[in-house]
Amino acid sequence: MANELTHKQFFNSPAVKQKFAEVVNGNGQQFVASLLSVVQNNNLLAKASNESIMTSAMKAAVLNLPIEPSLGYAYIVPYKNQAQFQIGYKGLIQLAQRSGQVTRLNAGEIYESQFRGFNPLTEDLEVDMTAMPKAKEKVVGYFAFMRLANGFEKTVFWTKERVEAHGKKYSQSFSSKYSPWQSDFDAMARKTVLKHMLSTYAPLSTDLQDAIVADNEDSTVSENKEIKDVTQENADTLDGFLGAPEEETQDTSYPAEEIPDFDEETGEIAEEMSFFEGNTTNIRE
Repeated sequence: MANELTHKQFFNSPAVKQKFAEVVNGNGQQFVASLLSVVQNNNLLAKASNESIMTSAMKAAVLNLPIEPSLGYAYIVPYKNQAQFQIGYKGLIQLAQRSGQVTRLNAGEIYESQFRGFNPLTEDLEVDMTAMPKAKEKVVGYFAFMRLANGFEKTVFWTKERVEAHGKKYSQSFSSKYSPWQSDFDAMARKTVLKHMLSTYAPLSTDLQDAIVADNEDSTVSENKEIKDVTQENADTLDGFLGAPEEETQDTSYPAEEIPDFDEETGEIAEEMSFFEGNTTNIRE
């Protein structure tokens, strides 16, 4: 259509910048610059609609998480010409910190020479810490550990096969070359286990709950379902996305999401945190 706007035109418009500024403490211009950089550096994402990109970016903005991929807090990834929000490993850590109820949080991989066993009944994870993993040694599984302020502790362990099967089944973007699953499988596996633990056993703050629900949207649509078409006529124009004059329609800058049925064990990321290098996050200290 002749009135369609390019990504640069759309996101540099004063109206769009103002909407981002309203949720990122006035730094709308900086956030938009980061967003355009992300889009321009991803050929598939550049084909996505302005609306889907803005909806995904607004989720990160509301959670106050940067979207620069190298930072590892949140990602905007392409899937079938639509943009999708994914929280990163650091994003989960950040939101858990904000809750004030998690005092220790850690996740990582366990190598074949180090693994001795895991008892799911007692949650005893037996690891030989004296065994130094060799270069390119096989990873047998991934763990997550949490301690709450009230003393509650939880350990979760998944085998690598379970993580891989889960990613293939529930992540729409698993096979995309732009997916963090392909660029850093180990980091995505850590996030998968960590997110499962937090969503199942941790006290969920509003931000953490919203982030998990938004992130799960990548994992709720199976191949035999149609992705909901949220692109209305003229959606790539300012009037189409931001709405007609105020007296005619409601503000649609950050449309309410339908909360879908989702698998509670889903997750993704691209940031390393190694258990064997002592990178435990002690939130209270």
